[in-house]
Amino acid sequence: MIRKIDAQNFQLKPLGTYLVEAELITPDQLDTALKTQKLSGEQLGEILAMHGFVKQQTIEYFMLNVVLPERRKILKNQSYSDNGKSDRISVIESTSSIKPEDAILLLQSSHQFKVYLSANKTLKFLLGVILCLALVSLFANYNVYYLPDFPGRDIFRIIFDLNSEDSIPTIYSGGALLFCSILLEIIFQAQKSTKNKDFWAWRGLSIVFAGLFLDELISLHERLTTPLRSTFSTSGFLYYAWVIVGAIFVLGFLLVFGRFVFTLPSKTRRLFFIAGTIYVAGAIVSELIGGYYEYYYTPNNMVYVFITTIEEVLEMLGIVIFIYTLLSYISCNIKGIDIGVNISGYRKQDKRT
Repeated sequence: MIRKIDAQNFQLKPLGTYLVEAELITPDQLDTALKTQKLSGEQLGEILAMHGFVKQQTIEYFMLNVVLPERRKILKNQSYSDNGKSDRISVIESTSSIKPEDAILLLQSSHQFKVYLSANKTLKFLLGVILCLALVSLFANYNVYYLPDFPGRDIFRIIFDLNSEDSIPTIYSGGALLFCSILLEIIFQAQKSTKNKDFWAWRGLSIVFAGLFLDELISLHERLTTPLRSTFSTSGFLYYAWVIVGAIFVLGFLLVFGRFVFTLPSKTRRLFFIAGTIYVAGAIVSELIGGYYEYYYTPNNMVYVFITTIEEVLEMLGIVIFIYTLLSYISCNIKGIDIGVNISGYRKQDKRT
């Protein structure tokens, strides 16, 4: 026998209410998650974790130790006995809460592995990567200039030097640029489906970053230095003559995409400007200083190493801020899109009649 309880007289407290009361999320964050839930139909707890508002472990802890025990207690008080056995109770809940049975399945699904890219967590992780790469690069160069020779010293420097072409930092930088291109393509597809008038600009930006990715791998801009230097007899700050082409590229980029950037939300527009300024400061301004130092002094000392380290770190930092910008934009302005990995191993159990 199943007894239905009138939803007007009896409702279980939603998970979001528990989290707000515990001050783990804000009412605005809950409202954002509920709006996303209406569009995607996903569980509220998963959406909160996806946005980085609260950890998945915290949600599971609340469900296991707070929400489910309280709901069982309420259900038990509302039920009645029939020959010493409790009848099952069917409760109609609002769509903004997680049903107890769904929560139990969520807790028991240990074979599922889900990773979502939070803008804040991704930013912190990539900043840590940049810091590690910079320190290891400085250490590798320090070994060359100040310590006696030892087996593998030069190879160690080549592998980890920020200014080397075939190095781990170069692979990282290329990967970061490619990731930007992929995120921009995702935004383009989403904006195209909604017939946004400026969707073309996102595709254009994706192509630009794909080009920067290829340039990072084959060092095309550095190959322009020798012919340009011979043609224009550059020296001093323009010793690395490719910066002339770089400056023209930046101006062309501003002319093509400048108006579009100003149509973006204020936070996104501000972060676009910050990321671009930092990247250009590393790619061109620091390159001017490095060219000047190499022309009048020598590239074979730690002073030049520090200059090139600052240059590469600024470029990496600009790209990291841009990645954070894109992830934040997707999270706040494009509903129904999750950036992440979902790996689940589901085993079908035999049905016995």
